[in-house]
Amino acid sequence: MMFLFTESQITNEKFLVYINDLLASGEIADLYTSDEKELQINAARPKCKADGKPDTRENCWNWFIDSVKRNLHMSICFSPGDLMRKRAK
Repeated sequence: MMFLFTESQITNEKFLVYINDLLASGEIADLYTSDEKELQINAARPKCKADGKPDTRENCWNWFIDSVKRNLHMSICFSPGDLMRKRAK
């Protein structure tokens, strides 16, 4: 799966902080409500067990985050701007 993010989508500079968090750790803090997080944990339980890990909340959450890291690819598109054009000459 690929997440395509262009500079025109940056309506708030916090988006870049979130993107940095996602790239650095594979997750964005407080992205999910506690109910949504619980749904992800419960969905990961059978897969976590199938990998031979105990199906604790922490292991299931870590399995989910590892799955995101393995399967999500980021593409961030910015126009080069004047500074890049000058450097390219």
